Amino acid sequence: MDNPRKTPTKEQKEWMKQEGYTESQLDTFWNDNVETNWIIKNLNRYGRTWRDMTLSCVMQLLTQKERDLKILEEKETKELMEKEAEEKKKLDQEYYWKHFDEVMLAKIENNEKLTEKELSTLVYEFGSETQNGENRRWSRTNTTIVELQNKYFSIDWEEGLTESQDNAFYNQPIEVIKKTYEKTITVTEWFPV
Repeated sequence: MDNPRKTPTKEQKEWMKQEGYTESQLDTFWNDNVETNWIIKNLNRYGRTWRDMTLSCVMQLLTQKERDLKILEEKETKELMEKEAEEKKKLDQEYYWKHFDEVMLAKIENNEKLTEKELSTLVYEFGSETQNGENRRWSRTNTTIVELQNKYFSIDWEEGLTESQDNAFYNQPIEVIKKTYEKTITVTEWFPV
């Protein structure tokens, strides 16, 4: 598409004379900006040049490429940082699940609250025995003993007893020790006479 205006405006000519720029220098600025600025690139594609722009826009051509390159560099830096953060997060997650028992033990020893997901994972993956409480209408309280690196912890949790009730994990682990001993109980039985 041909450019209908091939010469600069009077205002542009006065400014060029005052600042000491030639048309070929401004053509070079324009062409440099075609590479970095999408607006100028589109204008150029349709046969427009700096001669079709207002004087204030022409004045910005001198430093526009620097601004565009700075924005591009900032964008690339941000994307790189996001990528690195994502990779770090992935590695942290891999470490977390690979060393779950160590991580949980450290959190418990540091009095950090475990999430409901962490508590349920401990119960389902590390539980060695579970004592069922009394059934209520919708749920029952269970106590599960979990072992983490030769230490034992008790976790009380709610087991949903209907399809609509999910299991719930609210209570933090409590360290316990295992004692084995004989316990004698007295039993009363009734026999017919």
